[in-house]
Amino acid sequence: MPIPRPLANLGSSLDDVLFNFVVNLLPDDVISNSFIRPRLARWLGLRCGEGTQIRNGIFYEDHRRLIVGSNVLLNRKAHLDAGGGIRIGHNVRFGPQVMMVTGSHEVGSPGMRTGPLVYKPIAIGDGCWMGAHVFVGPGVTIGAGCIVSAGSVVLRSMPAHYLIAGNPARPVSPLSGADREAGGTPAALPSE
Repeated sequence: MPIPRPLANLGSSLDDVLFNFVVNLLPDDVISNSFIRPRLARWLGLRCGEGTQIRNGIFYEDHRRLIVGSNVLLNRKAHLDAGGGIRIGHNVRFGPQVMMVTGSHEVGSPGMRTGPLVYKPIAIGDGCWMGAHVFVGPGVTIGAGCIVSAGSVVLRSMPAHYLIAGNPARPVSPLSGADREAGGTPAALPSE
């Protein structure tokens, strides 16, 4: 007999509650951010590469569907809703309070405009810099080597090596060095 959907999600929800509690229990200092928290997060099921720094106060939803490359900085108070899957490349930097949400709702009937929940994956290319308070919506891919300005709301995919800004965000100008690969030859992300 199949487990009813709400009960099937209960284990995942409890797993996320435990993960968020334990990972955010540590102080926000260099040793915790660079060594202890990433190792603890890996032990609890987060797939992240070597050299990744994880600051305090990050909220994870469906953390087992989040893949983080090497040499990444996940800054304070980020919100990572990975229900649809989030892939963050190598050498990526987050400013504080970056929000990535993979779930949204279809438009419902006039009686209830919130329709069924749908998930779409998010992908952030190697070498990107996400400014403070950036929002990235479902189904967005940001190409390698982009800078996303603080406060931008990214609702559609963006080409590689651009300055991205605005609400809604748009490519503003190409960045110099676009002919070079961001961070050198990309390595494989942690296994899926």
